[in-house]
Amino acid sequence: MRRCLTVNGTRLIDDEGAPFAPGGIDDIPCTNVGTVEDGEAVPIHQKGDGFLHRLNAQYKPNKDMMFYATWSRGFRPGGLNRQPDEPPYDSDFLTNYELGWKTAWGPLIWNGAIYHQVWKQFQFSFLGANSLTVIHNGRDARINGIETDLSYVHGGLTLNAAAAYTDAKTKGNICEVSTDDEDCSETFVVTPSGTRLPITPKFKATATARYTWPMWAGKAHVQGSLAYRGSAAADLRQDIDGDGTNPNDFLGRVRASTLVDTFLGYDWANYTVELFATNLFDKRNDLVRFVACSICTQTRVTPGRPRTIGIRAGFRF
Repeated sequence: MRRCLTVNGTRLIDDEGAPFAPGGIDDIPCTNVGTVEDGEAVPIHQKGDGFLHRLNAQYKPNKDMMFYATWSRGFRPGGLNRQPDEPPYDSDFLTNYELGWKTAWGPLIWNGAIYHQVWKQFQFSFLGANSLTVIHNGRDARINGIETDLSYVHGGLTLNAAAAYTDAKTKGNICEVSTDDEDCSETFVVTPSGTRLPITPKFKATATARYTWPMWAGKAHVQGSLAYRGSAAADLRQDIDGDGTNPNDFLGRVRASTLVDTFLGYDWANYTVELFATNLFDKRNDLVRFVACSICTQTRVTPGRPRTIGIRAGFRF
């Protein structure tokens, strides 16, 4: 309540003893996210608009081969920050240009896509004053990538492999105040142009092998899978105070990891039973790295699931 607006247009913390500005929203004691006009509180409103589209063209030279091109666009609406002194944030827009293929070569299936994405005024969040989450708009980002997958099926053997390479970088300096010009002449550069986007690794890959064979009145199977994920930065920001304090120095990087899962099962009639061991080698992989408050430097890590061994059964009806 000490952040609430008074009739003088200031906050109670700076205007002790002044009455709260009337108005605002019904049935609340005071207004802290808003402005004061003629002695009355006026809540802040944010308005925006956007449109979605998807245009797709396909070429199919034969029944086992298809090529396509896609141009699509999406957006997320803007909104208000809970932090009283932070301005609203605008919508961000993602435009995707993609070329891809889907092919079959007998028992072998090969699919893939190459894409270029333009992310306008992308939204990103961080812990601000009083540890309230703040959402700002960055400049732009460009994302180039390629992804592909292979499948092979022969008799009871099934092999699958997939990989993706992503090159995602900011385009334009991000300033301490989102309304500053690209040179950050009024504040300072929080994230310089060309910084890689956080969380998303450059390279990811998976591989799975499964073999199924007849046994007694049903079918047995054995399966193994491997999933690799490269490392990535934990935070987009490179300087949070204007003095070179980089949160990634104490957060560290989201570490690369390789996970292995194994399965052994049996199906018969309407029943299934399977023994499994996920994260077989008990790898302590990172899901996310963060701090608990805006001025904290002690890093918290959310790990993935540890090695898990179990058995599951099912009934189909």
